[in-house]
Amino acid sequence: MNFAELQRAVQRHVMHADSAVLGEINESVKVPLAVRLGIYSNAYRFRLIDGLGANFPQLQAVLGDDGFAALALEYLEAHPSRHFSIRWFGAELADYLRSTRPTQPWFAELAQWQWALTEVFDGTDATPIDVTALAGIAPEHWWTLRFELHPTMRLLRLQTNAPAIYKALGDEAEPPQPAVLEIAQDWLLWRQDLTSQFRSIGPAEARALELVRAGGTFEELCEALCEWYSEEEVPAQAATLLKGWVAEGLIAAVR
Repeated sequence: MNFAELQRAVQRHVMHADSAVLGEINESVKVPLAVRLGIYSNAYRFRLIDGLGANFPQLQAVLGDDGFAALALEYLEAHPSRHFSIRWFGAELADYLRSTRPTQPWFAELAQWQWALTEVFDGTDATPIDVTALAGIAPEHWWTLRFELHPTMRLLRLQTNAPAIYKALGDEAEPPQPAVLEIAQDWLLWRQDLTSQFRSIGPAEARALELVRAGGTFEELCEALCEWYSEEEVPAQAATLLKGWVAEGLIAAVR
């Protein structure tokens, strides 16, 4: 093998236990070949386990170090790291847990929650509007307005108490017992200035945000709210939601 071929062969051995490289490396009296190559193979896996733990510290705390390491190795076999940055190793962990531990959905949702917060923290920045951007809009134009949400905004609908577990562990408190909720809870996550924010929201606000994110107009937002409020209540409710979103830095532009 030339040097480039040797590098690729070592990589295949490290990542997939391919044995083709064994005949290309000299034996050593002091250190057996398997041990020498094992240094690289083990270091590769340990580094990925560490990286996964950095992105999912609460999940690691719930599973314990050994349990989390075992999960990480299983996940690595199913979803090898394919991005040049270790930051993205873990993007499919929630789905993997959902498929492999269907009777324990809180593990998948805890991973989903932590990954969403990571995306919020390092997501694209944008300068939100303030109330003055809305003050000069003529009443007859309001129905056609469309709002651009902050790019870090995420909506999650969770069936378990994963956020409560996350918060308790972050506060170094005793977490509640994992539980499946009778009614799924909607959550809003975003970054305001340099701080990640999240709060639970009701179904009306969740539907309104989904509609705005999809490019719906203010008129369509009001029509959607009619499912929860009377026609007389809708304008005030829509204005209250919009005012709150502006105050929280959730609206990046109005068109």
